[in-house]
Amino acid sequence: MPARLVALPLLLVLGCAHSPAPPPGPRTLAGRAQIQRAEATVDLTLRYELREGRTLEISAELHGGGSGSVGAVAVELRPDGFELAGPASWTAEVAAGETASNTWPLRPAQEGIARVEVRHGLAGGELDGSTTAAFRVSADAIRLCATADCAAEAP
Repeated sequence: MPARLVALPLLLVLGCAHSPAPPPGPRTLAGRAQIQRAEATVDLTLRYELREGRTLEISAELHGGGSGSVGAVAVELRPDGFELAGPASWTAEVAAGETASNTWPLRPAQEGIARVEVRHGLAGGELDGSTTAAFRVSADAIRLCATADCAAEAP
C-alpha cells in the first residue's frame, strides 16, 4: 500500500514535467489594466507570441468602454536583453466600442534571462502603470519564466 501512495505522486510529477508545449498563437502576458476618466474607460490587454526566427512579439490592445474617451493613452516598451527595431512607444485614443493595437517585434540579444517592462498611462502624463515579464532565452527556444523561475537571475 505505501508503494502505491509514493508512486501516484511520482507519476503526477513526471506527467507534468513532460506535458506538451502550449499551442501556438498569442498568449496573455499579464492581467488587464484599466484607465478611467469620468464615464469613459480603456482596457489594456498585453499579449506575447513566439514567432519563427527567434522573434518575440509583444502586443498591446486598447478597447474603449463606457461613454466618450479617456483621451490618448501611451504604451512604452523597455526591453532588457532584447533588441527592439523601431519605436519603443505608441500612443492611441479609442472611444467607447473602438479598439486599437500595436505590436513590437523583439529579438534576443543573448542567451540567458531577458526582461520586458511595459509602462502605460495617459499620454502627456506619467506612465504610472507597469508590467514586467521575464523570458529564458536559449539557443533553441524563448520561454516565459514562471514567477520565481528567473527572479534571482540578472539579464
